[in-house]
Amino acid sequence: MIFHIMLKAIKLTLRDKGYFLYMMIFPLALILVLGSVLQDAFSSDVELDKMTVEYTVQKDSPVGKAFGEFATGASGKQVTFKEADSAKAGKDAVANGDAVGFVDVKDDLTVTTNAPSQIEMSVLDGYLDGFAAQYRLASTIIKVDPTQASVLQNPPKASDSAIQVEKLASGNNISAFEYYAIAMIAMVMMFGINSGINVFREEKVRHTDVRLFIAPIKKSTAIIGNFLGAIFMQTMSLILLMVISNLFFGVHWGDYALVIFVIYFSLLFLSVALGMAVDVFSNGNPAANGAATILIQVFAFLGGAYFPTGDGLMSKLSPIGWVRIGVRDVLYNHDVAAAVFPIGLNLLITAVLVAGMSLWIRRKEVY
Repeated sequence: MIFHIMLKAIKLTLRDKGYFLYMMIFPLALILVLGSVLQDAFSSDVELDKMTVEYTVQKDSPVGKAFGEFATGASGKQVTFKEADSAKAGKDAVANGDAVGFVDVKDDLTVTTNAPSQIEMSVLDGYLDGFAAQYRLASTIIKVDPTQASVLQNPPKASDSAIQVEKLASGNNISAFEYYAIAMIAMVMMFGINSGINVFREEKVRHTDVRLFIAPIKKSTAIIGNFLGAIFMQTMSLILLMVISNLFFGVHWGDYALVIFVIYFSLLFLSVALGMAVDVFSNGNPAANGAATILIQVFAFLGGAYFPTGDGLMSKLSPIGWVRIGVRDVLYNHDVAAAVFPIGLNLLITAVLVAGMSLWIRRKEVY
């Protein structure tokens, strides 16, 4: 009987066109739109436009002489230091957008800029701080031992292989499509709240619950059958979303596909149980569906389904958040142990909800 009731629930869901719109087309459209619009925000590669910095120096100033030598050595393909004909010409170049900044070097440095971008300002500050540090170092060395001044003119050069950079695997450097695919699948699993609310409510709406009560089956049999039907359809959605995200959005589940599936599946159990609990504890109040929709959106907002919320407290207040973090760490950091927390917490909350519903239903004559 459980199998027949489960099959009936599956058939009813397959006839519902809105289900496929809500569970498949909607999340895929969000992944495509949000991933396309916000892909630059997830890129760690920043392209810097060519910068020109104009300057003038006071010839008889030790600082001016030092800066002139620094500017000659620091000029390259990306940043060019150009000596201006006069201070007015340098400031005009900045005002006209021909230069990022103008440096007037006398006994000290006076810098003029015209609202450069944050990146350009950081680069300019870095060069000027580098000159200041080099000048202070030179001054100190000459005061202590003037014979070592030649070292500053011909500093030892390190080979190209002296510094090696190794990039660690990190889930913080994933693309926008990968991020939103992981988050949206978690949000779709959270839609199981609505399925849980309708586990037995559809029987009441269609007035078929009376037939179930007078049939020679237990009340729990009808509930379990409808519950398994909802779980089955959600599981099919999960599998399809994981396959599509792999084929079209670059999420390569790889060797950890089964572990990640279990993480999402535990969230599915939690969401369906939460939906059933909302229906049971509200005594079938029709407003429960609206409240569940609001709850899902709150969880999505906190969990980073629409925009990144990091790994802080906000994400950890949402099932979507702790599942998203767990999936990311397993997939990109290869930390299988990260799956224990979301799976354990989801199943623990599910067990508490099921126990609470069982006690509540036993106290009622009908459900």
